[in-house]
Amino acid sequence: MVRQTCRIAFYRRVVYAVIALLFIFGATRVPGTYAAYWDDVYQGFEQFSRLPGDVYQLKEGYRQTQEELQKARSSIEAYQEQNAQLLEQNRKLTDTVAELKNLQTQRDQASHRNKVLLITAVILLAGYFIGIRLLRYGMRRRSGRY
Repeated sequence: MVRQTCRIAFYRRVVYAVIALLFIFGATRVPGTYAAYWDDVYQGFEQFSRLPGDVYQLKEGYRQTQEELQKARSSIEAYQEQNAQLLEQNRKLTDTVAELKNLQTQRDQASHRNKVLLITAVILLAGYFIGIRLLRYGMRRRSGRY
């Protein structure tokens, strides 16, 4: 086990050395441009030194995105709760409106029934008085008073 970790450490050192040599000797440079060699090395080191800052910016952006996502999730949960409450209120209001409509229908039916009852009573009362008058008139006529 120790031997294997030593090998891994050795291979890691070899890879780092190769990378360092590539930076130093500029493996990607064109052979005829010796004047820009140090500029390329300097730019390589500059880019390499900017990597931690870029990583930090990426981490900060990731953190901010996660915070915004959490805020959005909490907003969605609040909207869902509010929506459930509004649906319950809507259901209650619908039930209340239906009950009020039923009560209004019952009132209208009772009012109509009372009107019909009143008109019938008036007609019967008028018919009674007219009937009595006609009966008296008929009886007087038969008795010969006229």
